[in-house]
Amino acid sequence: MFQILRSSSIFVMIFLIIIWLLTTITLRQFNLQPYTWELKNFLIGQNLNQGYRIYKDIRENIGPLSANFNQLIDFLNIPITWNAYLATGIIILQAIVFQRTISRYSLLPNLGNLPFFIYSLFFHFSMEFLVPNGSMLGLTFLLLAWNEILAQQSTLKVNDRVFLIGLYIGIASVFFLSYALFIFWAILSLLFYSSINIRQIILLIVGFSLFYIFTGLIFSYRDNLQAFIDVYKNSAFVVYIPTTLQIKQILLAYIPAIILGIWGFAKVLNSTKINSNAQKAQQTNLMWLLISVMIIFIIPTVERINLVFLMPSLIYFTLNLFYLFKSYWQKELLIITIFIAMIFSLSNEWTEVGQQRIMTQKLKIRNEKIMVLGPQIEEYQNNQMTGPFVNWELSKSLFTNLNQYKTIILMHDYFDKDMPTYIYDPESNFMKLGYYLPELTNQYLLIDTHTYKKINN
Repeated sequence: MFQILRSSSIFVMIFLIIIWLLTTITLRQFNLQPYTWELKNFLIGQNLNQGYRIYKDIRENIGPLSANFNQLIDFLNIPITWNAYLATGIIILQAIVFQRTISRYSLLPNLGNLPFFIYSLFFHFSMEFLVPNGSMLGLTFLLLAWNEILAQQSTLKVNDRVFLIGLYIGIASVFFLSYALFIFWAILSLLFYSSINIRQIILLIVGFSLFYIFTGLIFSYRDNLQAFIDVYKNSAFVVYIPTTLQIKQILLAYIPAIILGIWGFAKVLNSTKINSNAQKAQQTNLMWLLISVMIIFIIPTVERINLVFLMPSLIYFTLNLFYLFKSYWQKELLIITIFIAMIFSLSNEWTEVGQQRIMTQKLKIRNEKIMVLGPQIEEYQNNQMTGPFVNWELSKSLFTNLNQYKTIILMHDYFDKDMPTYIYDPESNFMKLGYYLPELTNQYLLIDTHTYKKINN
C-alpha cells in the first residue's frame, strides 16, 4: 500500500477521495441521531434567519463566522443529515493544503500522496470529525497561515506577505475564538526562524486585527458589540479543567495520534536526513503543538471536535516515521497499525453513541412552534424552535435577574418577536415572569406537567 500512496499521481488522490465519499455514504445509512452541539448549531442558524442577533438575542459562545456559516446552511435549506458530506469536503480541502505545503517546500520528499492519505485517516478517529463546526472551519485558515509561515522561513528575507498570516489567523479566530492564541505562534515562529523586523510584526498584527475590526463595526451597527465582548471574555479566555469522562472520550480519539506524533518527533531528533526547511518546519510544528496544549484549557466547550487543532502537528510528526523508516515492511506495518487504531477508536465510540448524541424527544408535540426553558433541546427535533434559548447554561441567568428592568424588556422582546404555541418549562421558570409580565403569562394555560399552551383569543 505504501508504494501506491507514495505516488504523486492525481489519480491516486482521486481514488482516495472516492473511497472516502463511499465511506461517508455508508456511515450515513445508520441514520444516527445528531450530536447535542450539532443540533444546537443547526438551531442557531434557524434563529439567525428569523432575525435574532447572535450573542445579544441568542446566548451562545460560538464564533461569529461559525454562526454565519450555520445561518448560510439554514438559508440554503441544507438538512442536518448532510453534515457528514460538508465535513468531508472541508477535510479534503485541508488535506490538499497540508500535502501541497509539504510538497512545495520539500519538507518530507518522496512521500507523494501519503500526507493527504494520513491526514484523511486521522480525521476518522472519531465520528465527531464528520460534523462541521467552528474549530474545523477555522483550522482551514490556520493551515493556510502555516503555509505562508513556511514560505517566509524558506527565504532569506521576510516580505510583506506576513500580512496574510495575520489575516488568516484572524479569520480562524473569528470562526473559533480560542484560535486567537495562534497569533503568538506566528510571531514566535517568524522571530526564531526568519529575519522578520518590527514593521513586519506590526503588519502581521494589523492583518490579525482587521477581521476583528470589521466584525466589531458590524456588531456595533447592530447594537450587540458589548454582548460579543462579554462572550469573548467569558468563553475564549476562561480556564476550564476537563472532567474525567471528557478526558477519557478525548483520549480515545486522540491517543493514537499523540503516540505516533511523539514517536515521530523523537525519531527525527537523532536524524541527519532532515534538510534546513524541514528543521524549521519541525520546530514550527512543535510550537504549534505547545500553543495547542494551552488552548485546550481555554476552549468554550470540551468536545472531541473542538480539539482538531491538535491534529496537523501530530500528523506532520507521524509522517517523519514514514520518511525515516528504512524498510518498506515497517512503513506497511505502520499503515496497518493506524487502521487498527482507527477501528478500535471508532468501535469504542460506537458503544457510547447514545450518551453523546441527542436523546429521543419526550413530548408528544409535533410540528408546532415551541419554546423550551431548559436544557432539553431534543424537543426541537420535530418542532419549530421559537426564542433564542439555545444554550441553556448561558440563558438561565436571565431568569435569576428578572428584577432588572433591562432583563424584563429583553424577555418581552423575545416573546413579542414570535409567540410560541407551546412552552415547555421543566425548571419552572415561566411563571416567574407572571409578576413582571402578566399580560404574557395570562395568554398561556398549563395543559400538562411543565407544558403550557397558548390560549386562542
